[in-house]
Amino acid sequence: MKIIYKSILILITLIMASACVKEEMIKPDPSFILTFQRDGQTNALAGSRFYIIPTGSGEFFTLYTGLKGHVWGEPAAKGLDFNKADSMLVQYSTAGTYKLTLVTSSSGNFGKEFTVTSKTVEVTVVDQRNSFKVFNINDTDGNFAPNNEILFTVPDVVTDYHFSALFSLDSPDAKAFVNGVEQVSGETVNDFSQPVVYTVKSGQGTEQLYTVKFSTFPASGEKVLSKFALGVGGNGEVGVIDEENKVIDLTANYATNLAAVRLVLASSYGTKILINNFAYSERKNYDLAKAVKTIKIVAQNMTEVEYTIKTTIDNPVSTFTFEGLVPAPVGIIDAAAKTITVDVLKGTDITKLISKWTGSTGKVTIGNITQTNGVTPNNFSKPLIYTFYKGSSVGDKYTITLNIK
Repeated sequence: MKIIYKSILILITLIMASACVKEEMIKPDPSFILTFQRDGQTNALAGSRFYIIPTGSGEFFTLYTGLKGHVWGEPAAKGLDFNKADSMLVQYSTAGTYKLTLVTSSSGNFGKEFTVTSKTVEVTVVDQRNSFKVFNINDTDGNFAPNNEILFTVPDVVTDYHFSALFSLDSPDAKAFVNGVEQVSGETVNDFSQPVVYTVKSGQGTEQLYTVKFSTFPASGEKVLSKFALGVGGNGEVGVIDEENKVIDLTANYATNLAAVRLVLASSYGTKILINNFAYSERKNYDLAKAVKTIKIVAQNMTEVEYTIKTTIDNPVSTFTFEGLVPAPVGIIDAAAKTITVDVLKGTDITKLISKWTGSTGKVTIGNITQTNGVTPNNFSKPLIYTFYKGSSVGDKYTITLNIK
């Protein structure tokens, strides 16, 4: 018993002793160095990375870059938390002066004390960037070669070299000039029959020269249409191309509205596809019912060939049966009379038959009720009329009649 009392006394003593101990606090010190200054630069460069390296102390480290929404002291400002052992990456995309702040903090006395200190420096960012990111002529990106040359190749049938270049610069402060004339992307026209020298000036006035050169290659006479299919508005139809006779045979699903479909076309490299003498667009609807009957392919050497489109519209129904019946009945389809006759065995429950057909993939109704192929049950005690749609327009009506054998 004396041992138990002694143990309790020791435990109480330890608890009272620990209550008197005060947790030491790490003194917060927000000192740091910036790597661009360490490397001998006065200013940071726009678009270039540098690091902030803490040299002080603290339990928690938070960096405020000085960008909008990240300015220390402003309401709802957000900072980036990191560990002292890690350096923090900083990058500014535009020139200016930014208030960069490192906040360090520590807690002590088991959370009862909390100390925050900060250090703010103004970082001046200059933009010396003077490069092209993209240089494009006639939807072709130039090849950036050594010695700041931008190279293009064109077929040897090209005679007019007056083009406007579509370009972008790596800095919003940079500008491009040719013979002292400021260039406007997509607008300014130059004669590229001879090399053209572009001068790109940064916001700080530093310059970089680029020489744009064109060379030629023998123009190809190849002009083959390799793909013809229906896109949006169609139902996955693919035309069969008879290259020898230059004929495209297209069997369209009954549900496809050929008056407004998009075409998916492909042809030999470097060729142009013309529809009614206008450049083909994959985003445009075409009227294959009346307006478009041919497609022209123009080769690099300007020779051309024309394909004729022959369109057949499939019947709305090519097979008709009922789900779940064994053996499966085969509907007799009379496309001219627009009737379907189905023989079913005596004893079959004809009040809940589910139709299944092949053919149209579009909307089908009985009266005002939309039918889902292979899903919707119907009462065939009397003939039913199925209405097949072409796009959103009402098409053929087929009468389905059952014979009980």
